[in-house]
Amino acid sequence: TVIGTDPATDLAVVKIDGSDDLPVASFGDSDNLQVGETAIAIGNPLGLEFQGTVTVGVISALNRSLDDVDQRFKLIQTDAAINPGNSGGPLVNYYGQVVGITTSKIVSETYEGMGFAIPSQTVKSIVDTLIKNGYVEGRVKIGISGIAVTSDQASNYNIPQGIYVQSIVSGGPCDGTSLEEGDIITEVDGETITSFADVYAILETHKPGDKIKVKYYSSSSGDGEVEITLQEDK
Repeated sequence: TVIGTDPATDLAVVKIDGSDDLPVASFGDSDNLQVGETAIAIGNPLGLEFQGTVTVGVISALNRSLDDVDQRFKLIQTDAAINPGNSGGPLVNYYGQVVGITTSKIVSETYEGMGFAIPSQTVKSIVDTLIKNGYVEGRVKIGISGIAVTSDQASNYNIPQGIYVQSIVSGGPCDGTSLEEGDIITEVDGETITSFADVYAILETHKPGDKIKVKYYSSSSGDGEVEITLQEDK
């Protein structure tokens, strides 16, 4: 039975009735991790044919941010091989304690050994609130999707850095305002933003119902500003 889900982290809590004797993995404390520690990933790359594959590396870095619309949390970086089929699997330490849940990797011909995991302390916090409420309580949203404008793009096209608005969520905080698809959000709550990491850092300081100002650039009308009321991101 699904108890609750969190699309932002791709985590869920499920309840299995009548199975009190299932083997379990114990959680470690990701706050105590140090760069260079052993990191072991377990997953099913290429599906069930290779289920239970174990790869070993180290903790490469801590508190990493990925500029992705769906990624708002600091991550553990590891060079343990992460493949499709690892996502959702554990990242464990030398003692077999789960210190993270693998979530993504950077795929490129230029880079390798750059995998990422949600820290166990973040996972435990989310799991606790999912069990309690069925959703993550208190998280807010501004109700847009988009992509970050890089410094090179800003220079080449003579536009400001910020978040290029690809879509506005119907019924969301920005719906019905002067903000439109194609505009570039440059400032949120008085802070200049150049990435989604900047936006999420600001949202983490607010609660549902708070009013904030959003400044933006429009190619047709120039600079603009709207005041929005933040909604709970259920």
